[in-house]
Amino acid sequence: MLVLPRGLILLASVWLVASWILAIGLRAPVEPSSASYTPGVGLMLMCVAIGLMIAWPVLRLSQSPIPLPIRQTLLDLVVLLALVQVVVWPLRLVTPWPPARTFALDATLAGWAALAGAMVASAVGSTRAGPRNLAMLACVSMCLAGPAAAWVGVLISPAGDPAQNLLRIGPLMEIHAITEGGSAPVTPQRWRWLMLLTLANLAAWTALIVAKLVIGSRPSPSMDPSD
Repeated sequence: MLVLPRGLILLASVWLVASWILAIGLRAPVEPSSASYTPGVGLMLMCVAIGLMIAWPVLRLSQSPIPLPIRQTLLDLVVLLALVQVVVWPLRLVTPWPPARTFALDATLAGWAALAGAMVASAVGSTRAGPRNLAMLACVSMCLAGPAAAWVGVLISPAGDPAQNLLRIGPLMEIHAITEGGSAPVTPQRWRWLMLLTLANLAAWTALIVAKLVIGSRPSPSMDPSD
């Protein structure tokens, strides 16, 4: 039986408020404008991404096993992404972003959260610590590997190296790139990255569902084949 994650809703709401206070503060800028709000908004969205990619998976994978891991994880995702919509789209009131750029930010957050959800669903039903720890490590790596690799790349690669684009992978790096675009149109390369993210989600969730169906269809070891 699925359970509405009321505790998760409360914690996510607190996380969003704390992200706003940390990034933007309670007072309006001395000269309120889109230019003064945009850097803080970008930082807030990075905090939201950290919540989706690290805080939520660690919370779920630290709890007791869930009987219906895929369904419960999908319900969690619906709840979390619904809260994200309430945050992302009103930001157009204080930023110069056109609808396409706001949609790209929304799709980036949703895509990476869904990918983290696949990791959660793959291990949250297990009673073993190994799969749970691996899933946590995968989520943390997806979130933080991009900034770490980019930082190392800046130290060892010459300026303007095309390989730098390959290091700017992950929700934090992508959000940073999208929020810095201002009112300019979203680049075709950005749409291609989002398409690759979508394909990665389709592959991950399809593999997860197929694996669960195959495991679920196997007879119990205690079952007598002659019965």
